[in-house]
Amino acid sequence: MNEKTAKLLKRYADKTGSNVKDLKKSWQGLTARERFQQRQSYLQELKGKK
Repeated sequence: MNEKTAKLLKRYADKTGSNVKDLKKSWQGLTARERFQQRQSYLQELKGKK
């Protein structure tokens, strides 16, 4: 996980009230394609587009 991803997960956790450690653990278990899809989903939610 790089710094950019860690920042994204932290911002998402702050907005949703999730636990950062839990998000990071689940992130590590994803494949590259799943990570890309999840990253896009997090970015859309942070922008408020849902």
